[in-house]
Amino acid sequence: MVAAPDVFSKEAALTRRVVMSKPVLEAAPEYTKQEARLRFEEIAEGLEGIPTESAFWASVRVSRLCMIIHGWSFFYTLDAETLRVTEVRK
Repeated sequence: MVAAPDVFSKEAALTRRVVMSKPVLEAAPEYTKQEARLRFEEIAEGLEGIPTESAFWASVRVSRLCMIIHGWSFFYTLDAETLRVTEVRK
């Protein structure tokens, strides 16, 4: 009997990246940006386990998401490979 491939292996996982534009980086205090970066990287890592055919992806492709850290709102979007932080507001 042949074992089924491990769909969560490093080879099969999609690599996602976090992109924060320069205006975003300049807007928030350093400690807030560092915490945001860690949280966004954790989110991106968690997304790797969601199958590409999931209804989740159809929803987030047309959504603007928000994460709040220390009173700062970080707005972001998701696509197949990138979590992009587009705006930051206090």
